[in-house]
Amino acid sequence: MADFILEPFNPSKHTPQDVGLGGPSTEYLITVDSPEGGVMVIPSIWWDEEGNAQLIETQDEAISLALEYEQGNDKQFPRFAPKAYKEADEFAQQRSKAGGASKKALATDLSKIEAAKTAKTFVDSF
Repeated sequence: MADFILEPFNPSKHTPQDVGLGGPSTEYLITVDSPEGGVMVIPSIWWDEEGNAQLIETQDEAISLALEYEQGNDKQFPRFAPKAYKEADEFAQQRSKAGGASKKALATDLSKIEAAKTAKTFVDSF
């Protein structure tokens, strides 16, 4: 696992913080185009090594951080079919209602995805 200056919320390391969105937050999700041609949901709040939250202001910077995090940690943020913005937004809303990052990491460990494919089982994305 690579060392990153910024990472998504981790409940074992971070506490919710007010980043100007109206109260303490663990994550604020955005829906963006993925490099594979589909859609992905990524965080726009990232946490530094001291546990301070930072709201990423530009979509390009959030995408860059997300892709770097995925590559360096063998993880993947939720992906959806091309132009499936509505489904991705609904996923983000349901995740938030269910407790968001305080309940489960947004990015899935790729080894779990591969193990599920091998076993032909379903990997829960929530």
